[in-house]
Amino acid sequence: MKQDVLGGIDIGGTKCAVCLGRHVDDEIEVIGRRQFPTLPTPQRNIQQFMRLLEELMEAHNVASLRAIGISCGGPLDSHRGLILSPPNLPGWDRIDILTPFRERFGVPAAVENDANACALAEWRWGAGRGCQNMVFLTFGTGMGAGLILDGKLYSGTNDMAGEVGHVRLAPEGPVGYGKAGSFEGFCSGGGIA
Repeated sequence: MKQDVLGGIDIGGTKCAVCLGRHVDDEIEVIGRRQFPTLPTPQRNIQQFMRLLEELMEAHNVASLRAIGISCGGPLDSHRGLILSPPNLPGWDRIDILTPFRERFGVPAAVENDANACALAEWRWGAGRGCQNMVFLTFGTGMGAGLILDGKLYSGTNDMAGEVGHVRLAPEGPVGYGKAGSFEGFCSGGGIA
């Protein structure tokens, strides 16, 4: 019998996380979590994700997962499961992030922009519950926004909706997304530090 346990992976510019969540009474109960500094190559990070996911499964007596969800700062092609050169993840150029997890764990896997994933979670289980429209802003190594419009995630044609870090606030200033004076340059964790 397949347990109702989900795997979660967050790929960040400075740190990454792996978690297990049990679906109970229309809520997600986090039953295990591990974090590590982002490693230098995509392959090393993927291996670490798999190792930690398997360790968590063993520690919590989880024989199988229902699915795996992966979040990562954009740009992404969520339909094809590709990470497309995020500015805060050097070397992550057209990385197929889904196939290794589907093959290793034998379950469905999906990738979503980190801001979109946060927006969905907040809309479904948090302060956005019951809202038809909301914006979730992320401020970390980078920054972005997840949009819920008319009760649905809005990611745009090319998964680029909500990429507010690209917006230029001034012709000069800190660099974010390779652009001087961008919103990310001024307001992300890196910009503030």
